[in-house]
Amino acid sequence: MNEGSHSGTHEGSYSTGPGALGVEPEQWHQMDGIPTWLAITGVVLIIVTSHLLVARRNVIPSYGSRRRFDILGISFLKRLVKKSYFPILAQSFSLIIFSGIIIAGLIGSPRSNIAPVLTWTWWWVLLIFFVLGFGTLFCAICPWEAISTLVTSLSLSSRRKKIGFEKTFPKFARNTYPAILLFVFLTWFELGFDVTRSPVKTAVMGLIFTAAAITCALIYEKRAFCRYVCLVGRIQGLYALFSPVELRPVNHDVCRSCSGKECHKGDATHTGCPTNLFPGNLFENTYCTMCTECVRSCPHDNIGINLRPPAADLIQKTRFKWDEAILAIVLLALTSFHGMTMTPWWNRINDLIRADTGLGPVPVFSGLMALMLILPVVLFAAAANVSCKLVPGAGIPPGKIFRAFAYAVIPVALFYHLAHNGMHFFMEAQHILPLLSDPFGWGWDVFGTAHRRYAPLLSLPTIWYLQIMLIVVGHIYGVIVADRIARRLFDGRTQVIRGLAPLIVTMILYSGFSVWLIAQPMTMRSGM
Repeated sequence: MNEGSHSGTHEGSYSTGPGALGVEPEQWHQMDGIPTWLAITGVVLIIVTSHLLVARRNVIPSYGSRRRFDILGISFLKRLVKKSYFPILAQSFSLIIFSGIIIAGLIGSPRSNIAPVLTWTWWWVLLIFFVLGFGTLFCAICPWEAISTLVTSLSLSSRRKKIGFEKTFPKFARNTYPAILLFVFLTWFELGFDVTRSPVKTAVMGLIFTAAAITCALIYEKRAFCRYVCLVGRIQGLYALFSPVELRPVNHDVCRSCSGKECHKGDATHTGCPTNLFPGNLFENTYCTMCTECVRSCPHDNIGINLRPPAADLIQKTRFKWDEAILAIVLLALTSFHGMTMTPWWNRINDLIRADTGLGPVPVFSGLMALMLILPVVLFAAAANVSCKLVPGAGIPPGKIFRAFAYAVIPVALFYHLAHNGMHFFMEAQHILPLLSDPFGWGWDVFGTAHRRYAPLLSLPTIWYLQIMLIVVGHIYGVIVADRIARRLFDGRTQVIRGLAPLIVTMILYSGFSVWLIAQPMTMRSGM
């Protein structure tokens, strides 16, 4: 990392300023978008690879179902995971960091404070990279789950509930819709009310999440908050379909013949799966929180944590659910919306609408956000209808096509999310170094870094190439998934090509819009 003045200009046209350290909006710095030639190159690659992958099926790699490596085969790691104190040990670091964020946010300076930077530029930005590499592993170290478990179990080792009503979660809400609604609301609140720059608002949001997790744990059975309500968990769960890490039974036959089903029901010392799954019949990552409770409770030692090829769950997907399909589209829409709000176009559109209508900033912001949410759904629904009409003999209704092909959007959304968050992290992560010496903004200089400023972690051209590479890779995986889904839905190559065509065009438009976004100048504020 290069040390330097924060008032100068680094590589490219990235003009620095105090930025994330808590200054007024007019002092936020602006980063140039990727050059036009690079954007055109990216779009050409997206179109060409789409054609090659669909027209030449032998280009698409084959995924062997048995290509797995069980990391619990490492004896030391397995012994550690099977210890009763392993969960709280794994969660201890995140509990310390979370406590520090809350304390700093509530009692520290509103202008120079580590809470927003640690939360939005580090945790929230790196979370998506963490999911890419490790699936839902953050759920296993989640501070909210740790606190709610400590409250209801009254123990540092046993996770069995000692207090609580254990009511059944309402049937109508046993899906991802509560998490989707919470995700939409918090995005509206975060962007509309500048939460990412406010230490107090950041801390209060953390406390509200804590209260919600504890309340759900006290009222409902198992960990209903994790399964149905937590937006962080549901985002991770959907993205983890791409992850190269999975928790699975070593031998499904052993699980089928097991009479006790302790991994699901629990026993005298173990609570069983907190999200009410039967691990013996687990085939995808969506709702597994990697808590490893099943590893400790299985009497047959039949649960493994495998390394596998990326996107294995998506490639082999056979069940398509409406709530997950909507979440996939919402993820892409809200991540794109966040990027859009950082461009000059956002201010121009806002100013134009407000001048023409006389409406205030909140109604205009809310209306534009709703539009950004609705447009992708309408576009994807239109593509599904066209696909249905192009393959009339298949007898597959547009709703099923929409539901199935929405899963192909997950890699597109994930890799644009990575491109967007990577830009934030590599340009803004260094802001934490001065704050490590003075986390509360009280004039300390513990490590001698409080009065220094540091250059971004990567140069601007390097970030540009990284962003384009990520978007193209995400699109490639999206086309691969779409092709595999089309083979399951339609009969014969002709039907597959016709059924795929409108969806591939839609995905090209999505990916092209992602390229257009990163080609715009960006006002740097926070991570998505």
